[in-house]
Amino acid sequence: MSSQWYDEKEQVKTSAPLFFTLWLVKVMPRHVMGLIIFPVAFFYWMFSPRARKEIKRFQTQLKEYTGGHLPKKESVYRTIYSFSSYLVERISGWLGKIQAEDIFYNDDDIDDFWENLDRGQGCFIIGSHLGNLDLLRSLSTMCRAGVDRKVPVTVIMEIKSVEKFNAMLKKVNPDYELTALDPKDINPETIIDLQEKIKAGEIVVATGDRISAHSANRFIRKKFLGREANFPYGIFLMASLLECPVYFCFGLRDEPVMIDPINAVYMHKADTEFSGCGRKEREARINQLCEEFIIHLERYCMWFPNQWYNFYDFWSDDGVESK
Repeated sequence: MSSQWYDEKEQVKTSAPLFFTLWLVKVMPRHVMGLIIFPVAFFYWMFSPRARKEIKRFQTQLKEYTGGHLPKKESVYRTIYSFSSYLVERISGWLGKIQAEDIFYNDDDIDDFWENLDRGQGCFIIGSHLGNLDLLRSLSTMCRAGVDRKVPVTVIMEIKSVEKFNAMLKKVNPDYELTALDPKDINPETIIDLQEKIKAGEIVVATGDRISAHSANRFIRKKFLGREANFPYGIFLMASLLECPVYFCFGLRDEPVMIDPINAVYMHKADTEFSGCGRKEREARINQLCEEFIIHLERYCMWFPNQWYNFYDFWSDDGVESK
């Protein structure tokens, strides 16, 4: 039996709770929402045994990998609370309630990223389901991400997997769905279109930690936290075809501040480049890029153990062959 994320049904059966949450986020100050989330997260913790099981699986593997040495204490309930906060932050970002000055940008490759955009050059961002990558997307789309122009963002995402939540965000801001592209719709013409968007100074975003439901047998199998796991071949192949600057981005919450959190962006430019390489070398560099991504992902998993939102058996192989 498959245990991949795409086999799980959308948890929200009706849109009513989502629109009630939307109303709360609109009218309540951010710190009040932090208090409201506590009972909601407790309810989810009580009635979601699958989430509890998979969070525990991840945290056990993380502790084995680090020998129990983590900078922050891991907790199943804290992860569920963090996930609930993440959903609220996504809504807040698209409502315009979170501004650029509310984000802490680290002294990494963020200046290179901004300078790249200021020159009118776009890029490809690879993120993850650790933390909140969507917050950067909403800020960039609404001209609040550190540059003086509106930066269109196209995100590669499985639209059907959270259809009701996506429909609500579309009502919040029409730009949400207009800038989304489902992996099943990607073809050679799409790649050319994305190349043109990047040349025009736009951003393309995808996550590198979930294989696609539409190409489940195409993945790169690499060690992650000490055990082999599947990573989406198509995303790293896309980076090679776009032949543009590639950044790894993580949007993470300063966890000790639970009521009024500080959101931080960590940006790293990939060392792997694809311009001018032949087919055989391309495959080697695709694997190299994936390994680069995993190194960053492992580090932030250790720093932020309660912000991992892949609630399925990440290390399952399902008996399929890798690339």
